[in-house]
Amino acid sequence: MDRIQSAWRQLIQHSTSLQRFSVKLGRAGAVAIITAVAAPVLIMIVGFACDYGYASYINQRLARATDSATLGSVSQTAATTAGGYTATSGMQAIGVSVFNANIADLSSTGVNFTLSVVSDGSGGVVATGSYTYNVPVFFSGMIGLKNFPVSGTAKTTARPVTYVNYYILVDTSQSMGIAATQADMDALYNRVVKYKNQSNNEPGCVFGCHVKASVQGTNNIQPYTNEDLAHNMLANYGPRINLRIDAAISAIQSIISTASSIAATTQNIQFGLYEMQLDPSNNNLITTIASMSSNYTSLSSSAATIELGNNDRYGEGDSDFPNELAAFNTMLTKAGIKTNGNGASATSPHNFFFIISDGLYDVNGSNHTTGAFTASSCDALKSKGTVGTIYTTYSTIWKNNVPNGSPNDDYKRLVQNYTTPADYLAQGLSDCATSTDYAFQANDGPDIVAAMKSLFQRTQPSSARIAQ
Repeated sequence: MDRIQSAWRQLIQHSTSLQRFSVKLGRAGAVAIITAVAAPVLIMIVGFACDYGYASYINQRLARATDSATLGSVSQTAATTAGGYTATSGMQAIGVSVFNANIADLSSTGVNFTLSVVSDGSGGVVATGSYTYNVPVFFSGMIGLKNFPVSGTAKTTARPVTYVNYYILVDTSQSMGIAATQADMDALYNRVVKYKNQSNNEPGCVFGCHVKASVQGTNNIQPYTNEDLAHNMLANYGPRINLRIDAAISAIQSIISTASSIAATTQNIQFGLYEMQLDPSNNNLITTIASMSSNYTSLSSSAATIELGNNDRYGEGDSDFPNELAAFNTMLTKAGIKTNGNGASATSPHNFFFIISDGLYDVNGSNHTTGAFTASSCDALKSKGTVGTIYTTYSTIWKNNVPNGSPNDDYKRLVQNYTTPADYLAQGLSDCATSTDYAFQANDGPDIVAAMKSLFQRTQPSSARIAQ
């Protein structure tokens, strides 16, 4: 611009000299002489204006091409083509192609254009483009100008839409029938006593068990279950008593509702809902409650149908985590899900697996025996995405049940060996998670809801917005 301003000053000086010259001449013939002398100057002024206008036009075209290049390089299309928002070199190459396509009709050689695409460190990407060009002149060479230099920069930050699939696996074995809070436990215990639904000489029960057990050591079978009592399934026994399975349903519905509000029209967040329980009647290991979907209304309705799994009165048919998770992994592989996606498109989503469980599984056999959750059961899922866990503890649930040391102390017989002195159940589920950041512990129903919200918050994608 300094050169252009210098040239403009030269033209002004020529014009001023002509004015002084005209004063010295007489009026006669002055017009003719001034016209003859001024004509070249006027031509230079007009030519300069033409060159300047052309340089401005070229500068605008290059500026728009740079804008398009930075925007195009961080677009959803560019990310999908390049292989995700981490493939910055591929996105950069796409941006350069966009720039070149936008100036192809200018026949401009010697344009210097640079573009960089880098991560912003928080899930987004930043594209910075700059150009310089010496625009050739047509008339201004008469006053010593060889070209008009132009330059410009543009910067675009993209917060991309990230496509995410959540696979939620709920342990629906009898442990999820524990009453949701201590108050719920007390209420269920008292209701079991009131309606004489005790079994095996237990004075009461804090489990809303789905299984019908033998009554008081006889061969008679209870006419209903504790779950019937808690949920008023056969009659109105009193206020509904919430179980942990109810809390799990509420937790799932809460994050579905959140997804509905943040996904908006992109519906880039999907859920699949699955029950994890061995049904002794048909040997099913995994039950699909809802296939992967972004129909949030339908998903919430499907979540409400999750229920305690079938079981027999010997405790068989509860949990079998190694085989259940292996079966789920096989299901995913058959569906074509072999690795984690890059999140750039609906066909390549990030995968998250949420497991809600107490971490205790049942060993098949004539006697009810148990085992602790082993982290290796999750290895196959970790290769397909990020695993998060919510460990539902057994804390205080036997406060009002049979005395310690009683032959019917199922807690001591089936659980305590895995929680004392070290909590192997908690450790197994924590190690199952991809990292401790994705491992949560819930002591009661409200904790389950809070843990699910925290887990979802930790994994939810950023909103998409582009600013320049």
